[in-house]
Amino acid sequence: MDEYYRILESLPPALRTPLAKLDAHYAPHIQEIRLRLGQPVQFTIRGRLCPAAKFLPGTGLPAALETDTLRDCFLQLCRRSVYAYEDELKQGYFTVQGGCRIGVAGCRGPGGFSAVTSLNLRIARWLTCPLPPELEALTVAPTGGLLLAGPPGSGKTTLLRSLVQKLCEGDALVSVIDERGELMACEAGSLPRAAQIRCDVYARCTKAEGIAMALRCMNPQVIVCDELGTPGDAEAVAQGVASGVVFFATVHCDDPAGLRKKPALAALLDTGAFAKAVFLSGRSRPGAVAQWVTL
Repeated sequence: MDEYYRILESLPPALRTPLAKLDAHYAPHIQEIRLRLGQPVQFTIRGRLCPAAKFLPGTGLPAALETDTLRDCFLQLCRRSVYAYEDELKQGYFTVQGGCRIGVAGCRGPGGFSAVTSLNLRIARWLTCPLPPELEALTVAPTGGLLLAGPPGSGKTTLLRSLVQKLCEGDALVSVIDERGELMACEAGSLPRAAQIRCDVYARCTKAEGIAMALRCMNPQVIVCDELGTPGDAEAVAQGVASGVVFFATVHCDDPAGLRKKPALAALLDTGAFAKAVFLSGRSRPGAVAQWVTL
């Protein structure tokens, strides 16, 4: 069963029933399900928005989403326990079982979202891709850190996951810090995907906490992190560098100049953890390398 149908299990019947009628041929191509107040349901396919009704004529999809429907979706996805996702919601999203990230927009106050006007269900799939020869060579004897950079949707996580798999085919000691539960497709209470790969995974903890625990307990040679860029990340990475660890990580950045324009990314470079950066092509060619940069 494609992950598209799995995420539908978390939606109320008013949306789950019509959306579940999608032909299985189309399901693997759905990247996002977009729910907006007053608007019809939309899909993201190959980085472009299109009406869900185009693929689901006559199924009873609402012509426009109402406030109560959107709020019910939000609560269902949170399993009626919004407090359990408070930390993530402060950043405008939360991650559900299987690594699917739910983006949230609306009216936010001191106690959380008082009104939800948009939900973006980003469907996480266990995808990997072939590694270019230059990247594969880095996994054989990792001696210098690597940053994978690109805009959202450019395939950074997929390429990083592929690097993890290749690294773990050898004898390297690898720790993965999977803060959002997306990189290793973490399920609630278990890590079935990670169990198939010879690495140590720290899921649903901050990168600073995960790096500290890995250094303290697992003696890693390589630490892998997805989406570095918060103020505390550079300090945690610096501690790893001091212990002789090599880092493979992703960052949101469109071009080499941007690495120095963002203070948090500039601080990462100043740690000396990264010898090279790879910039990806973008949404049109996910996972494709556009440029190598020596840092």
